[in-house]
Amino acid sequence: MVDYIRAEFYKLFHRRYFYLALLFLFGCAALLVAGWAFTNSNGNTVDFNSGGSMAILLLSVGLYAPVIVGDLVFSEQYKANTMKNEGSFGLPRSRIYLGKLLVSVIVGVVAAVAVLAFYELLCWLFLLPSAPGEVEQVLRMVGYGILVALPQWLGMLAGNMMLSVLLRSTTLAAFLSIGVIVLPQTLFKLLGLLINDVFAKAAEWMPTAIVEAVQSHMFDWSFLAGSVIAGAVWFVAATAVGLAVFQRREIS
Repeated sequence: MVDYIRAEFYKLFHRRYFYLALLFLFGCAALLVAGWAFTNSNGNTVDFNSGGSMAILLLSVGLYAPVIVGDLVFSEQYKANTMKNEGSFGLPRSRIYLGKLLVSVIVGVVAAVAVLAFYELLCWLFLLPSAPGEVEQVLRMVGYGILVALPQWLGMLAGNMMLSVLLRSTTLAAFLSIGVIVLPQTLFKLLGLLINDVFAKAAEWMPTAIVEAVQSHMFDWSFLAGSVIAGAVWFVAATAVGLAVFQRREIS
């Protein structure tokens, strides 16, 4: 497994797309901070407390990042016949699937932490200073937000990997992954209004709802535990289905 993961990282690090994706993410963070710094030069008063804490509101955007990470790692391997080549070398299907999933998890987590750290650093360097106690408090809040959001990000990442295997197309998997993020919560909310409040309660534990509720549950460790459980359900279920299908699917 270790050799396979190394090979996957080698392929990933030798793709221009990987570096362009990172440049795009870092560029978005820099552009956002630059906009606030520009408004400060025209009389606005955006300090680190305001700009740094904004990262909490942006955590839900990370739910869509697995679409990029999944495409980076899986990268239309059915269409390019590279998946068939891997199978022809006698590699166990479980090693192929779980190896790609593990690489996706590592890349996704490291990239997310790096982008958020870069964003906070830019806020500290270029926005108006806050009191030392406020800086520490903002960083604690952002750290808690990451802990809540991470299980949801990983659950969506496993879902994207499953869809990439089921559909043989990372493009179609990307669109359906976005649908999985948006549609169940909307459907449960509607059913809650029309049928029973149980559905409305279920909507509160969908990925987007959990991440968006971070601010109202700050440092609520039972809420964090609920997020971990909900994310684990998504991750385990998607991995089990994807692996089961991949084990039986003919690779052509």
